[in-house]
Formats: sequence, structure tokens, C-alpha cells
Amino acid sequence: MEKDQDVTRREFLKTAATAAAVSALPAVGAPAIIASPSPSDAVGYGIIGTGTEGCTLLKFLTTIPEGRCLATCDIYPPNLKKGVETIGSNPQTYDEYHRLLDRKDIDSVLIATPLNLHAQMVVDALAAGKHVFVEKTMFFKEEEEKQIRDAAAAHPHQVLQIGLQRRSSVLYNVAMEMIRKGALGKITFVRANWHRNSDWRRPVPDPKFERLINWRMYREYSGGLMAELASHQIDVANWAIGAEPVSVIGTGGIDYWKDGRETCDNVQVIFEYPGGQKLVFTSILSNAHYGFQEQIMGDHGTLEITIGKGMYFREKVAKATGGAKENWWAGATVSDEATQKGIPIFPERVSSDEGFMDREMRLGRRWLASMGIYEYEEPHDPWWSELKNYFASIRENKPVAAPLEIGVADARGVIYGNRAVDTGQKVFWPKKQA
Repeated sequence: MEKDQDVTRREFLKTAATAAAVSALPAVGAPAIIASPSPSDAVGYGIIGTGTEGCTLLKFLTTIPEGRCLATCDIYPPNLKKGVETIGSNPQTYDEYHRLLDRKDIDSVLIATPLNLHAQMVVDALAAGKHVFVEKTMFFKEEEEKQIRDAAAAHPHQVLQIGLQRRSSVLYNVAMEMIRKGALGKITFVRANWHRNSDWRRPVPDPKFERLINWRMYREYSGGLMAELASHQIDVANWAIGAEPVSVIGTGGIDYWKDGRETCDNVQVIFEYPGGQKLVFTSILSNAHYGFQEQIMGDHGTLEITIGKGMYFREKVAKATGGAKENWWAGATVSDEATQKGIPIFPERVSSDEGFMDREMRLGRRWLASMGIYEYEEPHDPWWSELKNYFASIRENKPVAAPLEIGVADARGVIYGNRAVDTGQKVFWPKKQA
């Protein structure tokens, strides 16, 4: 009977309990379950940059006992004060980051400063013998890649992790496992959008602090929408396709917010990959209807994913393969309604009075299990998970969630994407040395 073949919640939990350690996050290395360390065992860290992003990290760090905040650094006194209040302990404060790096009791440094400062701070922190977590984008200018590579090569035993939190998301890892096991067939296209209806500005108490607080608006410090938003989605596309782009074209401008900013308030770019796949990214600051998400499309199906939500849509086999191939989703009915409404990646409660979509979701769960892809609730916010992974890499030699090469590929996409927008010309990736 069909009921006997179903993967029940109890069976799932039993299987997942034995398989989770090896199948949940195979490419990342999920953080192990560790008893709360004593203060002497915790990683002593300092954080450079306690603005909005830095304080977001500190908020999650308050719940991670494997790290202990010893120092904070920011050149803007209100930010410095806010950082101390957020972490809720009594760190030493600095307004010059080299003084923080000079401390021998600090093992690790987290960098959450404006983008133009990232590369030099990474190099200096590695030279000072620190493990480094740096927010995306890893570097600002093309020539900074070599500086970071050289510093990382000179300090191979130090962890360098880039803040691309989707790499630590269970949802995104399950989605990538589905892709690797054929759920989408051949990937041909990725569409990504990050739309907002706001000026992206932050309030400034004194005009002299305009460029300090709204640094994202100025090209001296920022890569604009490409660096702050597209970077996440370029990384998702690279991950799904399994390659870096080879070229990019784009357009954009300051067409809505005429307020003195220097970075675009809208960009539209198309990246091309070695197998002919395309990534189309759009970002606007005048309409938030579509929010932010990635749509990964193949000839067998589509994944729509964003933080906290993932949906799988099947292609009709007749359309995908001309009817010549056997239905790769064994036992499932290919129907217009299922194709249009999609099936959640993560489990949802199924009613006792099973209707059409309940049945489709149950079949979807069965298929995931039959493919060795186990369902997981997102146990923690991905920001928390990436920091947990970072400390596990330091303390237990776990694989780094977003290491150097991922950060390099992501930064290139941002830099070349901006260059295509600025010049109106097609920009090509450098040819790799033989």
C-alpha cells in the first residue's frame, strides 16, 4: 500500500539521527555539538567595525560560548558605544585597529568595516597571527586579490572565512544537494533579484559624518548594490552552477534618488558561465514587490529560494525531454497544479484530510528521502550558523564554510559587474594561467 511506502515523521527522525553528521552539510562541515567551553578554552576575539553589520554579528555572538569578545574597534564613538552595549560584556574599546591587533590574547578578528578597508585589514590581521572572519565582499579592487592570497599563503594555519551566510544555511545546502542529485536536470538559467523601496540611507546627526555613516553611497568606499546585495546571489549562482562566470554585461544608473549619491540606485547585469548558463541579477531601490530571492532553473525543474524559504517546481517531462525519458520523479503525478504551486523543500504539517497539495508534498518528501536528501528545519539563523562554523574551524579544524577561493570568485563577480555597468561594455574574466 502507498501508506506503507511513505516516509513517516518517525522514520525520518530515526534516519536523520544517524545520518545528520555526514549528510546535513557535507560541503561545509556543520558545527559539532560542543559543551559550553570554559572561558579559558573559548576563542578570544576582537571585532573591527561596530556599525549596523558589526552589531548584527555581535548580537549572534552573544549566544555562542565558543567565542569571547575581548575588544571592539570603531572610529565613530556612537558605534563604539553601541557595540559594547550589544555584546553586553566589558570589552576593551579602540579607535585604531592596529592597537587591537597588537594584543597577544586575541586569537581572532572579525572585520565588518566599509568595503574599501577590508583587504588591508585582512592582510594586517593575518600578519599579526590572527584568524580572520571578514564580511563580504572580501576585497574592493582587483589588485587586492594578490595581496590577500599572498598573506593567506604565508599563514596557512590561520582560518580565513568570508561572511557569505548562505554557505552556512541548511536550506541552501539541501537545495544544492538536490541540484547535485539531479532534481533540476541541466541548469541553464539563474534569476536573482534584490528589490527595495527605500533610499538606502541612514540618518546623519551632523553633516560632517555623512560619508562616514552613508559610505555605501560613495564610490571611494563602496561597490554599491553589486557589493552589498548582488555578492550574496552571485555566490549562490556560482555554487549552483559549479563555476565562475566568464563574462558580464550590465547597465544601471542614478535614476530615482537624486540626492548626491555616487553609487547606482538600480543595476541590471547578465553573467555568462562556461557552459552557457546565464545569471540575471536586478536590484532597484524604487519598488520592493519581489523582495529578494534566487530562481535556479533547469530542464527538469526550478528552485526558488531565499533565507527561510525554499520551493521546488517540477517541469513537465514532456516539455523537458519531449516525453522520451521516464519520469525521474517516481510515483508522482505530473500535473499543472503541482507544477504551478510548487512543493516546499522543508516539511510542513500535513492535514489528516489529505488533499491534492498535501499528497504532492508527501510525495515530495518521499522523493527527497529516496534520493538520500534528508529534510531539516533551519535550526538557527544563518548568521549564527556561519559564526558557529567559524569558531568550529578554529577550535576543531572543521572545514571553513566560505573559504578564500569562494571569496575571490564572489569579489571578482562584484568588481567586473560594476565595471560592465560603468563602461557599458562586455567585461571578460582574465584567462587562467596554464
